Amino acid sequence: MPTLLALLSVAMGNARYDDWELTQRLRKKFMAERTGIFGKFLALVQGEVPADALEAYRRGGQAVYDLLQQVENRRLELKIEGLNPWTVDPATQAQFLCAWNAFVLQTLGDQFLEADYQGNPATTGYVPPMTAEQSLAFYSQVGSWLSRARQAQNNPAYRLDVRLPAYLPPWGDDKPCPTTHLDGMVAATRLLRTHAEAAIAVFESETIPPDKQTAIHQIRQLLAAATSEAEYAEQLWAPNLPQEVHEQVEERAKNALECYYHLGQILAMPQLLDRTQPSKTQSTALPTRRLLPGDADFDPWCLTDPAIRDKWQCSPEAREAISTLWESDPDPQQTLAIQAEIDTALALGDIVYATDQWGTRLGHYYCCPWAPIYALKRPVAIARQQMYPGQEFTFDVSAMAAIDGGTFKRQILVKSFQPTSESCLPRPRTRHRHSRHRGC
Repeated sequence: MPTLLALLSVAMGNARYDDWELTQRLRKKFMAERTGIFGKFLALVQGEVPADALEAYRRGGQAVYDLLQQVENRRLELKIEGLNPWTVDPATQAQFLCAWNAFVLQTLGDQFLEADYQGNPATTGYVPPMTAEQSLAFYSQVGSWLSRARQAQNNPAYRLDVRLPAYLPPWGDDKPCPTTHLDGMVAATRLLRTHAEAAIAVFESETIPPDKQTAIHQIRQLLAAATSEAEYAEQLWAPNLPQEVHEQVEERAKNALECYYHLGQILAMPQLLDRTQPSKTQSTALPTRRLLPGDADFDPWCLTDPAIRDKWQCSPEAREAISTLWESDPDPQQTLAIQAEIDTALALGDIVYATDQWGTRLGHYYCCPWAPIYALKRPVAIARQQMYPGQEFTFDVSAMAAIDGGTFKRQILVKSFQPTSESCLPRPRTRHRHSRHRGC
């Protein structure tokens, strides 16, 4: 037991005591406790939440990393035995795929948590709510993939009970995302790249039949695409970037992570290759000659949700808002081309009108031109923006900034939408702006 003198020496910063090592240990403990108290206070002030649950998931990740090592060893054994990824039995393919998915999700959760701790060491053990939510979205899926991998490992007749390919959980709505999230994403891409390159080595084999060479070229292309996005994001990334560059890094890093997630599943189960190609709505978005504002038969309500067009057409303010929108659009041909891509994706079943958990339609965006809210059913690229199942989007077109001398807005807005009673209308160009609605 430490003596009273030792405790007083620690508290007063006095090291003049015979048991120097004991004093040092007590001092470190005292400082750690004082730092812990300060950290808790700082976390409370910053609105952070305890990371106890996330820490538990992180500890459980060792089983995932052990399993991945087993899978990589088994891949090499199969290659030595003369088997190629197409001739491996279905249960083994399933095990490889599930192990990869568990590894990616565990890695993302771990890297997001570690990035926050490194970026904010004073509040280690606490994270911002948005970080907790995003990390939990990754961690919460790990257990099910780990279980499936173990089942496939022990049952030669095992068949997966989920639709493939699987997709990453939706990303948070915060724009731009926190810098620590970018740190976590960039760190994760490095790890995923290393293991993806190791897995692709089994495709470099004389056992691959000639009729699979085209598929191998496509797989290499996917790896190159993911690596290019990851490297560019890492080269761009630095603290205190301008917002537009920050968003570029975020977009590139997310694209790389999605690509690596899908690539790993293809490397485990090559027959999935055909299912991962995004729908090419641009090539089918016809006709090339579209009716434009001013043409006799042009429909100014073509961007509006069909379910509520009649309602808005009866409103003088809404009619004026739609007219102002098209008058302000510097390139209506581009606006209509994007809408044509959306219409094509809807007709192909790549997207559907978004619904809530009870199957009721979410409806339309609250701003003029009141476009529908869509949900992704398959990977699709619209206006050169890649989207994936589980995401929701709308076509956000706005004249408000243009009316005030700014830039006309035309974007695919991807986020999670919630019901609202708000509505907004662009102000008319006339001097007497009688609309009291908030501009969009």
